[in-house]
Amino acid sequence: MVSEETSLRVGKFASICLIGLLVSSLLMGVVLAARQHALLQTITTSYTPLSGEAEWEGEWKFSELGADPSETGANRVVIPFSGTDLALRVRRGNYRGYFYVSVDSKPANRLPQEKRGAYLVLTSPDLAPQVVTIPIASGLDDGPHVAEIVAERGWDQWPLVGWSASRTPDTTVYHWALTGLGALVVAFLLGVVWWGTMWQRGRGAGERRGREAEGQKGRGAREPFAILIAAAVFYFSPWLPLTLVAGLALTVLILLRLDLGLPLVAAAAPFYLYPRALLGKEFSMVEILTLLCALSWGVRRILNPKSLIPQFPNSLDLAALFFVLIASASLFVADYRHVALRELRVLILEPVLFYLMLRTSRLNRQAIWRMVDFFVLGAVIVALIGLAQYALGVNIITAEEGFRRLRSVYGSPNSVGLYLGRVLPLLVAVVLFGASRGRRIVYGLVTVPLGLAVLLSFSKGALLLGVPLSLLALGALAGGWWLWGSLSALGAAGVAAIPLLRTPRFGSLFDTQSGTLFFRLHLWRSSWAMFREHPWLGVGPDNFLYHYRGRYILPAAWEEPNLSQAHNVLLDYATRMGIAGLAAGAWLQIAFWRLALPLRRLTDPDHRALALGLMASMVNFLAHGLVDASYFLVDLAFAFFLTLGLIQWLARSESNELEI
Repeated sequence: MVSEETSLRVGKFASICLIGLLVSSLLMGVVLAARQHALLQTITTSYTPLSGEAEWEGEWKFSELGADPSETGANRVVIPFSGTDLALRVRRGNYRGYFYVSVDSKPANRLPQEKRGAYLVLTSPDLAPQVVTIPIASGLDDGPHVAEIVAERGWDQWPLVGWSASRTPDTTVYHWALTGLGALVVAFLLGVVWWGTMWQRGRGAGERRGREAEGQKGRGAREPFAILIAAAVFYFSPWLPLTLVAGLALTVLILLRLDLGLPLVAAAAPFYLYPRALLGKEFSMVEILTLLCALSWGVRRILNPKSLIPQFPNSLDLAALFFVLIASASLFVADYRHVALRELRVLILEPVLFYLMLRTSRLNRQAIWRMVDFFVLGAVIVALIGLAQYALGVNIITAEEGFRRLRSVYGSPNSVGLYLGRVLPLLVAVVLFGASRGRRIVYGLVTVPLGLAVLLSFSKGALLLGVPLSLLALGALAGGWWLWGSLSALGAAGVAAIPLLRTPRFGSLFDTQSGTLFFRLHLWRSSWAMFREHPWLGVGPDNFLYHYRGRYILPAAWEEPNLSQAHNVLLDYATRMGIAGLAAGAWLQIAFWRLALPLRRLTDPDHRALALGLMASMVNFLAHGLVDASYFLVDLAFAFFLTLGLIQWLARSESNELEI
C-alpha cells in the first residue's frame, strides 16, 4: 500500500503538473496568436509569365493561361526577385510533369529533393484539375535573388501560371518560444501520466480482490450457432425483407449476448472490402457488428452495471487513449478532411472501441476461447477462399514472368500474408503448447491451409520476415530446447526455399535498380521527406496518398504513384501522426510487452499457449511491418486491438481479478 505521506507528495506533484500543463498550453496559444499577427505584415507581389520579368529558354508558349513548355528541347526560365520567400502558381492535374527549382544556384528549400535537385510534382493530389500556389523557398535574406526553373514534361497543360515574391517578418523568436513551451507541455503531460499510473496502482491494489465473474456457464452451443446463422443470412440475403428480419434477429442476439457479438467482430474483420448493401448505402460487416456490440455494451452499462468490470486504467489503456487523442488531433492538420474523418472512424475509433468492450466486459474462459476460435475461423475462410480461387485460376495476381499469386478476398496478395501471418503463430502456439486435445487437433489441421495460402501469396514480407521471425520468437519465448528447435526448423525451411530464389520474383530481391526493393527505397525516401516537413502531427489520417502523389513522389518512382502508406511501421506512424504518433505507437508496444512477457511463465497450459501465440503474432506485426503495412488497414487494426484485449484478459486472470 502507498503511505499517506507518499500519497500527499504524489498529489502535490500532480497538481503542479496539471497547473503547469494548463499554463504552458495557454502561453502556447498566446505565442501562436502573436506569431500569426506578425505574419499579417507580410508584403507579397505577384507576377505572370506575361509580366516580362523573366528570361525564357526553349520553345515556351504564352497566353492568359500561363506558360506551356514544349515537348522537345530544354525548357528553362530564370526569375529575378527580391524578398525572403518565393512561391509558384501552377496548374496541376491528372498528368505527369515536374519543375526542378533552384534559388541562387541551390535547391529550393521548401521542396523535396533528389539527386537532380529540388522538384515540384505537377500531378494533383486527387488527380482533379487545380490551380494552386506552392511555396518553394523561404527564410532567404531580404535582398535580390535568382530562381531557375527547369520543366520536365507537362506540355500542353500550361503548368506555370505565375509566381509571387514576399517579404516576411522574422519569426525566429516565436519559433524558439513555441519549442520551449512545447517541451514544457510534454514534460508536464508525462508527469500527469506518471501520476495516473501511480494512482491506478494504489486504487487497484485495494479493490481488485473480491470481484466475481458473472456466470456464463451452462449456456449451450445453440446460441453461438444461431448468431452465426443470423449474421450469414443478414450478409448474404438478396431480399430486403429477409435482410431486415435477419438484422433484427442479429441485433436482439447481440443485445442479449455481448460475449457472442464480440467474437463475430473478430471473424468479420478480414472481409471489410465486401460491404453489406443496405437502403442504398454500403457498410462493412465488421463496422455493423462493432456498432451493434457497442449498443449492447452501452445498454448493459445502463441497465446492469455489474455486468461490466469497473476498471482502473493501466499503462496499456492510457496508451490506447493517447493513440486516439493524437489521431484525433492530427485530423485538424489534414488537408483532405473527408478521408481523414473516415480513417479516424474505421481504423482508430472503432478498433479502440472494440478493445474497450473486451477490456471492460466480464468474459469467462469459454468466452475468451470462443473469441480466439472465431478469429481463427475468419482466417480459415480467407485461406480456403484463396486456395479455391487459386485452384480454379480466378482472382489471382500474375506477377513476374507469369508468377501466379493468391489474393483471396483482398486486392493484393501481400494483404493475405499480412493477415494470415497474424493468425499463424497463434495456431502453432496452441498446437505445440496447449492442453485442450480437441482444439490442438483442429488448429493443427487448419494450420495446413493457412500456411499454404501464405506460401502461395508469395509475399516476400511474410515469407522472409513476418512468419520466420514470429516462429523464431515463439521458440525463444517458450524457452529451453524450443529455441533450438525453431532455429533448426527455420534452417530446414530456408534450405527447402532455395529454389524460390531462382524464380523471377525472388531472384530480384536485392535489385536496387528495379522491382520491389527499388520502389520501396524511393518510397521510404519520400516518406522521410514528408515526415521532416510535417514532424509534429504528420499529414493526418489517410492523407499520405495525396501528399505522396502530389508532392513527395520521386520522379524515378513515377510508375507507382497510388500508394496510400509508407510500407514501414515507423514511417506509417510518423507520416500520419508525426512525432506524437510515433510516441503513441512506441507506448502501445512498450506497455504490451511489459504486460505480456511475464505471461510466458503461466502455469495454465492453455493460457500460456495463448499468451505465447499473441506475443509471436505481435512480432509478426513488427517484422512484416518493416517492409509493408502494419496497423493502418481495417483487418490489421482489429487484429492489433484484439491482441491487446486478450493479453489484458490473461494478465487479469493471472492476478486473480476474475474467477476464470
